Amino acid sequence: MAYRAPPTELTKHVSRLLKGKLLKKPPTWFAAVQAVPPGPSVIRAQNTEVNIAGQTNAEKQFGQANRLPAHSINRHKQKNLKTRAPKPRPIVYPEDRLRRQFYKDHPFELQRPKLLVETTDGINRTNFSQLLLDGMHPAQVDGETVIKYQLHLMVSQNMTERQAYAKATSEFYEIRAQEEEEKRLAQSKIDSVFNALAAKKQTERTLQREEKAIAEALKSMTQ
Repeated sequence: MAYRAPPTELTKHVSRLLKGKLLKKPPTWFAAVQAVPPGPSVIRAQNTEVNIAGQTNAEKQFGQANRLPAHSINRHKQKNLKTRAPKPRPIVYPEDRLRRQFYKDHPFELQRPKLLVETTDGINRTNFSQLLLDGMHPAQVDGETVIKYQLHLMVSQNMTERQAYAKATSEFYEIRAQEEEEKRLAQSKIDSVFNALAAKKQTERTLQREEKAIAEALKSMTQ
């Protein structure tokens, strides 16, 4: 199989062939490639130092856990002649770690029904300064809302992960208790209405029996 030089080394490879008289004349493209050399490979040239200038403190903190230390990379280069296959860098979001912890402690939140149909009444929430905003129903607060609220506390109020988690979950429990209380009140109202209807029907049946008994008595008296 013929040697395939990388694009950046192509002109040097052709120059060596010309000096060794393996090529009689340079190719047509040789002058153009020398004037405008190709850039490095975007796929294989991976920058070990990632630009994190636009990241928040929480994103930097969570990103450090998934980054290989420099000494391990150098040790691999010294001990192994074969280079690693190029792999894309992992995409890490700060919410991933918070999400794993929350649903580990609250697995039943995953069983709550979700509305997947988008309508004009849908809420595209971007404000997480409070867990329950004005005008929101307690049922609209779910696990993802708690995770976003916890991240907001860590970024804007400089809370630690544990402090933000404790504050977010405590408010979440209060909202869930409020939702359950509203459900109990609604159920008690429904039960009272149905009981009243059932009692009314029973009264009507009793009156019908009395009227039937009176009619039969009058009929027997006339006979």
